[in-house]
Amino acid sequence: MTGILPFIALFAAWALLPALAGIPEFKLPSPGKVLNTFTNMMADGSLMAHVWASLQRLAAGYLLGNLIAIPLGLAIALNRAVSETLTPVLSFFQSIAGIAWVPLAIIWFGVGKGSVLFVIANTIFFASIYSTVIGVRTIPRVLFRASLSHGASRWDIISNVVIPRAMVQILVGLRTSMAYGWRALVAGEMIAGTDGVGYMTLEAVQWYQAEIVILGMIVIGVLWLLMDALLFTPIERVTVRRWGMVR
Repeated sequence: MTGILPFIALFAAWALLPALAGIPEFKLPSPGKVLNTFTNMMADGSLMAHVWASLQRLAAGYLLGNLIAIPLGLAIALNRAVSETLTPVLSFFQSIAGIAWVPLAIIWFGVGKGSVLFVIANTIFFASIYSTVIGVRTIPRVLFRASLSHGASRWDIISNVVIPRAMVQILVGLRTSMAYGWRALVAGEMIAGTDGVGYMTLEAVQWYQAEIVILGMIVIGVLWLLMDALLFTPIERVTVRRWGMVR
């Protein structure tokens, strides 16, 4: 319940600020106007079309990036010399914001879906692989030696030691990469997209439709909260907590 209070305060400030500060409506439209815009765009289907386009790209980029990043990260981390060599490189690429790749993506793939998908998958890949490598590297070496001394095979070590012990960090990578990927998606759609929530928001700027800009920002935030609550909380419950890695 307490988590709702900041949103109520923010909404109240939004409703009162234009009148108190004399801000014209074309710069900061009222909540009522934004709600009316939301109703109209839902009725004509345009809002859901943009949301669906964005979610499809995010899902494709998320699956592509993580299907490559997690297995590759495990393979790299299991070789200590290789992981120590590559960790600084992975940290370097993880620190580069997704939007920084957009100009290069446009040169490679042109304006459109290909560029946006590349930016999302690339951003997700480096965030996820870095967390996977760090997660494996934090496992005490004594656990590997103890497993080997009891005759464990390489697959036994991976399935019973590496994955459970690294799962906390892998899950952090999955959640972080989704957040980074979502922001990269919005930025990519603003610059190189032809549809989607980011494209909708920037397109409205050309016509000074601040109500659509604010609606786009609200949709971006709400969608992230829903994805985090509906995807990662259940995943955490059935994986990390199951193994007793968190309280």
